Amino acid sequence: MNELNLLSFSHILIVLICVATIIYIPKFFKNSPPLTQSNLAYFIIAIILINQCMDLYREGYLDEWKLGLPLHLCDFSSFSILIYLLTKKRDFFIFAFFFGIAGAGMSILTPDTGYGFPDVGYIQNQIGHTAIILGVSYAMVIDNQRPYLKDVARALGFATILLFIMYGVNYLLGPPANYWFIVEKPIGDNVTSFMRPEPFHMIDIWLLAVLVCYLIYLPYYLKDRKVK
Repeated sequence: MNELNLLSFSHILIVLICVATIIYIPKFFKNSPPLTQSNLAYFIIAIILINQCMDLYREGYLDEWKLGLPLHLCDFSSFSILIYLLTKKRDFFIFAFFFGIAGAGMSILTPDTGYGFPDVGYIQNQIGHTAIILGVSYAMVIDNQRPYLKDVARALGFATILLFIMYGVNYLLGPPANYWFIVEKPIGDNVTSFMRPEPFHMIDIWLLAVLVCYLIYLPYYLKDRKVK
């Protein structure tokens, strides 16, 4: 099995496939009958649930139960977009929009795996995180959902509260629990490689999250200014 190389042809190709899936599938169903659109939403929900079950089995059962709990930020984003697709409640879309795009997007570009394609963990990582952003894309394209400037601060505030809660969760669970990568940085080549050592890396991650959330909102800000 080949170690993950972010510049390998296979990884770049799969990233492009993931991006194309996120962009074009909702556009393809944009003018479809409501029933067909609902079926697409249920399909996305099914992929998310299957991925969660695989995480629970591969990490929680085959490895260590403390590693398989659905408590990572991307898990929160998964359930947020899943609940949105079922209820259409906007608050869940907002959380998934910022932290689904930021967290899952980073995971697609820099997977938290030691090996690349065709490793099962790598494939599951790419499919699972693509499903999160595909759900967000569905809400944007088919349901015409969008964030507003005030939503950035709301999402960051809620995530910060969750962050402090996760400190307690990791402490209570004990090693090797490392949810939200609070205890130590994720394995593999990723942006945290350029950050300070633990525990100061979490300050850098939080600052990066603030920057990324506002950058994600920037196209809407520029569009709104142009309209005004």
